[in-house]
Amino acid sequence: MNTLRVWRLRSYLAALLVATILATFAVVGTSILLLRIPQIERTNKEEVVRDTQEISDRVEILLGSLEARMELLSEAVETQDLVAVTALLERAAWDGTAIRAIYLASNEGTVLAAGVVPVLREHRTDLLGSDLSASPLFRAVLASRQIVWGDKFLSALTGAVTVGMAYPVGRDRVLLAEVPLSYLLDTFQLAAGQHTASIWLVDRSGEIVADTDGGRHVGTANVLNWPLMQAARNFQTLPDVFSFEGRSFHPAVSHSNALDWYFVGGMPAGMENAQIRGQVVEVVTGFAGALLVGLLMAPFWASWLTRPLRGIVARAEQITQGAVGGPWPQGPIAEFNGLSADIEKMALTLQEREQKFLAIFNASPVPMSVTATESPYALLDVNEAWCRDFGRAREAVLGRTANEIGLWRSPDERVAMLDQLQQGHAVAEAWMLRGDGRAVLFQLSRRQAQVGSSFLMVWAAVDMTDIRRIGNELRELNAELEARVQRRTEALAVANLDLSGANATLRETQGELVRVEKMAALGGLVAGVAHELNTPLGNGLLAVTALTDEVRQFRTAMQAGLRRSALESLLDSVEQATDIATRNLHRAADLVTSFKQVAVDQTSSQRRHFELREVVDEMVASLRPSFARTPYKIQVDVPNGLRLDSYPGALGQAIGNLIHNAVLHGFDGRSHGTVHITGERDDQGAVVLSVADDGHGISPDLLDRIFDPFVTTKMGRGGTGLGLHIAFNAVTHALGGSLSVRSEVGVGTVFEIRLPDSAPRNSDVAPLA
Repeated sequence: MNTLRVWRLRSYLAALLVATILATFAVVGTSILLLRIPQIERTNKEEVVRDTQEISDRVEILLGSLEARMELLSEAVETQDLVAVTALLERAAWDGTAIRAIYLASNEGTVLAAGVVPVLREHRTDLLGSDLSASPLFRAVLASRQIVWGDKFLSALTGAVTVGMAYPVGRDRVLLAEVPLSYLLDTFQLAAGQHTASIWLVDRSGEIVADTDGGRHVGTANVLNWPLMQAARNFQTLPDVFSFEGRSFHPAVSHSNALDWYFVGGMPAGMENAQIRGQVVEVVTGFAGALLVGLLMAPFWASWLTRPLRGIVARAEQITQGAVGGPWPQGPIAEFNGLSADIEKMALTLQEREQKFLAIFNASPVPMSVTATESPYALLDVNEAWCRDFGRAREAVLGRTANEIGLWRSPDERVAMLDQLQQGHAVAEAWMLRGDGRAVLFQLSRRQAQVGSSFLMVWAAVDMTDIRRIGNELRELNAELEARVQRRTEALAVANLDLSGANATLRETQGELVRVEKMAALGGLVAGVAHELNTPLGNGLLAVTALTDEVRQFRTAMQAGLRRSALESLLDSVEQATDIATRNLHRAADLVTSFKQVAVDQTSSQRRHFELREVVDEMVASLRPSFARTPYKIQVDVPNGLRLDSYPGALGQAIGNLIHNAVLHGFDGRSHGTVHITGERDDQGAVVLSVADDGHGISPDLLDRIFDPFVTTKMGRGGTGLGLHIAFNAVTHALGGSLSVRSEVGVGTVFEIRLPDSAPRNSDVAPLA
């Protein structure tokens, strides 16, 4: 187990003082570095950009004098012959400082004249007539017809690395000069002056041709493919830092339009920069000085500060050893004086708290005892409740164990109780003996408490004798209640079985009533159609009978001789009878056809395409005979063009039941009534068919359950309560639509059927299912 190192107060305060001084200087120094280093970095970035641009401008100015010489020379040789031109070129290259060799070439690249330094003059004739057409510098000046600076190349005369410069002479000749690298280096150093940044002059091929470091980097590297150069050539943002020869630099790039070269500048970054290193050294030096001062001053300061505190500690040790009275030390530091007074108050408070805890311990209604933490647990203290419940005096038990007092009914009780507590149980039960010898069941619990440096065991005991007796009585009562519940559950199971049988019987009865309702509807339909057929068939029979009488009379008249008038009368009678019979038979045939379609639809689950108007008309036609003997009327206002792919039988059954419901309930006891059937297509594309009547209406308390089975106001008087239920099932299940109702008492009722253009394909349709 790890323990914290214990310090003496003087050493601790000295260390704290040193740490405070160091922390202060560390925070101040770090803050200075955090503020100054970014400032230096920003200044360096700005300085390298400024230096690079200034050197670029200065080099352009210095090299501009050389360009001016080339321009003057070009104008001079333009009008001279080759001998004079050669003399001019010799003077231009006389000292070799700026120009070591200069050629006059034709536009075809042939060298016409040349001037070189005196030491190389004997080789001048070797240049005359040579071909310079392959030179990039020559091609560049021909293309631009203005002064052009070339990249580094090997001199054709000496083989040394040099830089070329070309200038056009008139329209048909070109001057080319070789400029030594030493001239560029001198020019670059002159332009750089005392700048701290490293500046490189980079040609178009990426070669370093001059620098401000004394030419140390000339020809050592090609920087064309560096990310820095790629960003500069593509006009992109330069990287914040680039590395070269293991050092980091802040970059700057300036492009010279006159030379078509790049000036690359680099300012040392981070600790490579002298200013940053100097700043860090200053902070580190200050930190070391602060450490030295703290080490020298801290012991004296800590000794002076802790002198009054040592007196307070000595007085506190006297109090803990039992000393009473005497003043507490005071000193020049107010906080220490306050600490001395507070410790004095604390000592008094602890004495009062000890007395209060002792009073609470004795006043507790729960029997409590204090023992040692190890077996055999000798009693150190007991409260008054313990003495009362155990029937023993306090003086007789202190310092003795439970075995010595005779608290256990048997040794096994003690062993079982201790085993339960050692296994992690919060409480344990045991039978113990009172002072009068009566056995009592106690529930025991214990907690370990630390008082100063010693540990004590606090025990609490609860008399469970009466509670255990009541628990046993409750368990017996619970067993009796469970038996009662079991008997009641069995009785409920038998009743539930009887109800299930009754429910099955009710469902069979409902199905039978549905079939009876169907047959009653078909029976009424057949009766109405039979009555309607009776009139046209009777008229036809009457016409045929009259025709038979006319034929008989004609035969009788023929016995006396055939006369024209008799024949014409017979023909008129035949024509009239045939017309009457034909019209009535056609009417009967139409009725039979309509009845046949309605009967087929309502007795089958055939799905087909149909016009809504046709199904409504056929259904109404089949019902008109039933309305012929009543004062009620049916009006149909369904437009053509409402085609459905559905089950016409189910739809006809629903319409018929809604009309029958209007007649049976809506017009009951009334001498007039109208059923108005309308159809349309709503905004969502659904077909809406409304069956409205101007009858009595439906009461509000019946409206919410009007589609439930066996709901009727004429139960036992011709109503089964299944008509609307069958219509609702046909619309919602077979047709895949919805059936809703709205009604107002005394005004009428409107049933609204909403149908999709195509009924569900997976419906197992039965017209009255």
